Amino acid sequence: MKFSKSFFARLFWFGIGGVLSIAINAGLFRLFFTGFGWDRYVAYGLSLAIINVLLFLWNYVVGFKTDRHWRDSAWRQGVCLGVANGLNYALVMILQGLFPRWPEAIIAAVQVFIAFFKFGLYHYWVYPQRGPEPAAEPATRTP
Repeated sequence: MKFSKSFFARLFWFGIGGVLSIAINAGLFRLFFTGFGWDRYVAYGLSLAIINVLLFLWNYVVGFKTDRHWRDSAWRQGVCLGVANGLNYALVMILQGLFPRWPEAIIAAVQVFIAFFKFGLYHYWVYPQRGPEPAAEPATRTP
């Protein structure tokens, strides 16, 4: 399998966004859960919602630049985010119930796990790149 330069550029920016999102997501969860004393379900739900808005903007503007209009990919990103967030929320809540001493580590591990699938979906389905336009047939002269 051959990967293009754009694949690696997208992977790089996806990784940068992922590291930042893990830090922000875990930080917001800690603030809401420990700082404000909110229920962990609410704290993580709000944290996940905020980070999704930031990641949507990051992926559209930086990570997956595309020549397609955002509405062409918006429904695909909605499906991808819905599945990824449902899985993320369920795994984090289950694992935090089993291992309550490591909430931030669990958030990070789940996000990394899901990121592998999200990158593939984003690169090939949500924000696919169009191939080069086929060259026009040269005009032939007839005497």
